[in-house]
Amino acid sequence: MAVTTELRTATVSVTVGDQELTFETGKLAKQADGAVVVRAGETMVLATAQGKMEAREGADFFPLTVDVEERMYAAGKIPGGFFKREGRPTERAILTARMIDRPIRPLWPKGFKNEVHVVCTTLSADLVTAHDILCINGASAALMVSPLPFLGPVGAVRIGQIEGELVVNPTLAEVEGESTLDLIVVGTREALTMVEAGAEEIPEDTILDAFELAHAEIVKICDAQEDLRRQAGKERWLDAELTEQLESEHGSSFQERISSQGLREAGTVVEELVSELCPPITMDSTEEDIRRQIQIRSSLAIILERQRLEAAVAPVREQFEDDLRALTDAEQDSKELRSAKRSLLFERIEEEIDLPFPVGPTPADEDTPAIKDSMTRQFVKRAAEAIYKELVRLKIAVDKRRPDGRGAEEIRPVSCEVGVSPRTHGSALFTRGQTQILSLLTLGTAKEGQRIDDLSLESERRYMHHYNFPPYSVGETGFMRGPKRRDIGHGALAQRALEPVVPSLEEFPYTVRIVSETLESNGSSSMGSVCGSTLALQDAGVPIKAPVGGIAMGLVKEGDDYVILTDIQGAEDHLGDMDFKVAGTRDGITALQMDIKITGVTHEIMSNALAQAKRAREFILDRMAETISESREQLASHAPRISTVKIDPEKIGMVIGKGGETIRSLEADHDVQIDIEEDGTILIYATEGDKADAAIAAIESITKEPEVGDTYTGRVVKTTQFGAFVELKKGTDGLLHVSNVGPGRVGHIEDVIERGDVLDVIVQEVDKERGRIGLKLVAKHENGSLVQPEELIERAKNAPPREREERPPRRDGPGGAGRGRRGGGRGRGGRDRD
Repeated sequence: MAVTTELRTATVSVTVGDQELTFETGKLAKQADGAVVVRAGETMVLATAQGKMEAREGADFFPLTVDVEERMYAAGKIPGGFFKREGRPTERAILTARMIDRPIRPLWPKGFKNEVHVVCTTLSADLVTAHDILCINGASAALMVSPLPFLGPVGAVRIGQIEGELVVNPTLAEVEGESTLDLIVVGTREALTMVEAGAEEIPEDTILDAFELAHAEIVKICDAQEDLRRQAGKERWLDAELTEQLESEHGSSFQERISSQGLREAGTVVEELVSELCPPITMDSTEEDIRRQIQIRSSLAIILERQRLEAAVAPVREQFEDDLRALTDAEQDSKELRSAKRSLLFERIEEEIDLPFPVGPTPADEDTPAIKDSMTRQFVKRAAEAIYKELVRLKIAVDKRRPDGRGAEEIRPVSCEVGVSPRTHGSALFTRGQTQILSLLTLGTAKEGQRIDDLSLESERRYMHHYNFPPYSVGETGFMRGPKRRDIGHGALAQRALEPVVPSLEEFPYTVRIVSETLESNGSSSMGSVCGSTLALQDAGVPIKAPVGGIAMGLVKEGDDYVILTDIQGAEDHLGDMDFKVAGTRDGITALQMDIKITGVTHEIMSNALAQAKRAREFILDRMAETISESREQLASHAPRISTVKIDPEKIGMVIGKGGETIRSLEADHDVQIDIEEDGTILIYATEGDKADAAIAAIESITKEPEVGDTYTGRVVKTTQFGAFVELKKGTDGLLHVSNVGPGRVGHIEDVIERGDVLDVIVQEVDKERGRIGLKLVAKHENGSLVQPEELIERAKNAPPREREERPPRRDGPGGAGRGRRGGGRGRGGRDRD
């Protein structure tokens, strides 16, 4: 590990895998609370962290925001589109922001409600080293050098599998091409905190090995960030030792004020202690004075929050613990009944609780009970929720009883249905308990794939999975203004799960789009999307390699007692310690997403969770197979038909024609869409098979060289004294000489044939050296019927006489085309026209 320092500028390097990872701070974005430039290869990311010194008033959550800004200049590109500048974040940027948010969100002091904003901007991208890993490590490092009370650091690595060997931080090209595993692992020095993976049916044992390999590298990255903080880190706004000291010395002041004046008035203690412990801020104050005041004020705010909650918890527990314990059994009821019982109990607690301190303004009439102020009600409710959470967790981990009465490995009732929507190309309804997903599939042409314009090697996507989560799915109202970050993340997870089984373009030359509509949600709608989409693919007739099922696992750990839960529902997800989603086939894992809220998740727990998830996955796959066991042999009647024909690449120009005239004419004449690959593969998309067959026949006639005996139906494009030129195919004409019209003499071709007539002809002669084609008449199309050559000869006999035209002198010498041998096309017998 190499270290260089200049003033407050510091650089720390660490080798991860075969690559050097460098953190630098103190040079860029110096006004941010924390700013770090992280480099690997020629990829460079600026990560900044900014926070507010005061808590957001009334916030009941930690207001953390993470943004990833992909700048196209980083890769030497100009953004596409009319405006030529970056707009809304790309899908990859949103997914990267989620991968930063999820592991760092739990690592803050309890009760910390200050706004924090993390921004990662790509400054350089060599398209060899992925910038998402640098963003995660950079965000952690920026928080570490900032004064924010981040309880990190965290480190991130990517693990691939190439030719059976696990590889740390493979290149983008290796991930896109050779690697059968794309695993992103984030963790602290002690344990893993987040996992995100796409895989090609990887066994569970290999995944566990990858976790161990990743954590060894994560420890090195965390050590490097700690080193960076020691050299250039700013003093924390919130110091744990100072908070402990202040609570020991002044905690009683808060308790006394709460007892005498109530929760709201206890806030005045903060200002009193700040005035007592900190010198007043004057024109002569130093940065140290400001920093001291911030630290003391932040610590006192945490102590105040804690003391207020503790003051409410004790009486709530004493008076209503039995009622709250009974409420834990309501998880077995319907959502409406469960919600009604919960609201009824919590309202009763707020109204009836007898608190040992003033709860609001003193009423004028002594006999009138005091009305609780909003802050007292807020903390009573929070105390009830904290006790309820504790009771549910003890019930699961110690008593081994789930809120809805199921066993640890019991899956809620599963039902499947296909062919739900009559006009979509494939559809399926998957229901598991109170989670219901409707997946609808559309097949499109190769031209309808999604163009990708971001900082990756992916340029086009032919399989897309989109996920929608309307408010009514959880019985709520709300705005619907496009997909939220969660929707994009869930859609990407389902897409990763199914990509390994979707057939290649050569096997199935369609663009596939699946939309999963969440109709009901109470636990793991993303895994429901995987199951529903597998059924929709099979219903559509997409020849997938194997069905994919998904399941969400949970963990509740209290001390040494723990239980792994299969098929977690909403309450278990919210109150538990781990959300572990696993999707795959019977042979292995195709996607993985894990968020761990605690430390101490051992290798044994992880191994047991994966084994339990496999059993659940196989159970669900059995239920899905009862509805449809394999892909249908035929596509839906209204699905586009794609036919393929292969031609000589040198003849692609003949099919396209001058300025695209020929291909446009083919598409219009046969009501099809045509795509041409560079290798000569032509894809014909049609709504009906007959239209595709006709287009193929037309293409083959265009590209096929005329041979003696071939028959054509063509239009007369030119007449001369000695014959008519017939268009055999786009760009190729043949000469129907007057002597070949029929069994007799024709004085002038226009006596029986005119320009624009449609004729059936047969090739009688082909002179490839001179490009001349001689034809013989089979029949003439006239008024919907065929006129035979014999009738045309009779017409010629009765034709009025014409003045004899003088023949021009021959200019092509003895070897030129003589009478009856002039082949041809439009004066240049039989040559292909451009």
